[in-house]
Amino acid sequence: MITKILACTDGSRSGDAATQYGIALAQQCQAALTGLHVLDSRVLEGPLMADISGWIGAQPYGNQLQQFREVLEEKGRSILQAFEQLCEAAKLGNAKGIIRMGHPSRVILDEEAEADLVVIGRHGIHADMVGAALGSTAERLIRHSETPCMVTPPEFNPICKILLAYDGSDHARHALSFALELVRSLDAELILLTVAEEAAGADTARALSQEALREVEQQGTKAVPLIVESPRAADAIQASCEEQGCDLIVMGTYGYSRIREMILGSTTTRVTTQAKVPVLLVR
Repeated sequence: MITKILACTDGSRSGDAATQYGIALAQQCQAALTGLHVLDSRVLEGPLMADISGWIGAQPYGNQLQQFREVLEEKGRSILQAFEQLCEAAKLGNAKGIIRMGHPSRVILDEEAEADLVVIGRHGIHADMVGAALGSTAERLIRHSETPCMVTPPEFNPICKILLAYDGSDHARHALSFALELVRSLDAELILLTVAEEAAGADTARALSQEALREVEQQGTKAVPLIVESPRAADAIQASCEEQGCDLIVMGTYGYSRIREMILGSTTTRVTTQAKVPVLLVR
């Protein structure tokens, strides 16, 4: 059951979208929402600061360092103020904002222990520098998080139809349970996708689809089964999402030949990076 949501906000477009998704989910799931802004300590410890200290000397540098910190803190307060205003407009009485100092991914991993779901933007404030690649904070989070994590694109859209990618792994079974909870809370449709990566795997894919459908029915929910043959699961997941008009992809953090993913690249990373909709990852 989703009772506590942690939305990570940094003032970026994706961060703003993460806030909007967090608010919408908190409303529909009747969950408490916490907005987290991390003051990135690396800004105060990086090469630029070292260069400045060498240039102006230790004592003046100490004064400048405090000024840099105050600027970061002021920016953080402004971001959280905007978050709180959005929550107030949405009439979320149980929402709050917090500021922490440290390495962003480490701080989020510490704070997620109190949450049932973490929502984070795909890219942060340095989106122009990373291009299409997944932001470093989001990537570290999805690799190490024990809490279900939703990675959002820069634009918010209501979630009305959910695509679940199912491969029979333990992670996929956990993802199925989480997806069913969302379907009930959001009153959304569910598309159950199983990918046969080889022609010989079609029978296995059908068996897995039936396995998942039985669980769906036992939970008193409905789903539309979809079986696709494709040499690349990531491509099939993205194409199916677009063809079916889905607003959210739910999948296990690992699956679809994990050993092969370690060598050739992760299905999880490909989908999370390239999907036009939020991707919710469940370990």
